[in-house]
Amino acid sequence: METNNIKLNLTRETLVDRIVEILEDRILTGELEPKTRLSEIHVANEFRVSRAPAREALQRLEDMNLVRKTHFGREVVKFSYEEFRDTYELKNVVEAFGAMEGALKATNRDLKKIESVMKKMEKCLNSREFGKLRYLNYQFHDLMVTCSGNEKLITTYLSLVKQVRWATSLSLLLPGRPQRAYDEHQAIFKQFKQGEAEKVRSLLETHSNDNMERVLSQLEDKEGQKKAPSKREML
Repeated sequence: METNNIKLNLTRETLVDRIVEILEDRILTGELEPKTRLSEIHVANEFRVSRAPAREALQRLEDMNLVRKTHFGREVVKFSYEEFRDTYELKNVVEAFGAMEGALKATNRDLKKIESVMKKMEKCLNSREFGKLRYLNYQFHDLMVTCSGNEKLITTYLSLVKQVRWATSLSLLLPGRPQRAYDEHQAIFKQFKQGEAEKVRSLLETHSNDNMERVLSQLEDKEGQKKAPSKREML
């Protein structure tokens, strides 16, 4: 991996977040291709940090299923559409059921927390702070499932979602998608507040499945562009 000697003057927590964000973007855009090796030393040197935050950043990328450990160290995952779809579909089912249960059990305090996230999302949308919007989107989904109070369900959901959550970045890059995603969240939360569990489940399944198909389409397009022969090769 080439080093650019990037210096990030941030707090420890924000520093790790930023390193993850930069490396995640490189992986998703193809700058870091599958099988590219990533080491703590290279990451630490590039971002001028100690090995501890570099190690934590790489661990988060492992949790996101973007980086994998091998006998030779860590490397960028070679993406499997089938594995991604299987994991995403299971996540959608678990999440929709959890949100449905959450709609039935949410307290006023829970609802206020979600309302606060929605207000922050609107503010970020208006100011076009899409990086922050992405993390608020995570909070919105997580809070609805957490309201279920079912610890095993919550643990299963969090285990699945961290493997596919990076896909949110791709979806939010589409023109007009941030606004439509926010509108869909509003519709889901409206039913959630009213305790309309089945409607929450239906709306959330549609929202999540549509997002999955958009991401798969984007990834297929990228893969097709990589495989397309150049004009010289076609001669």
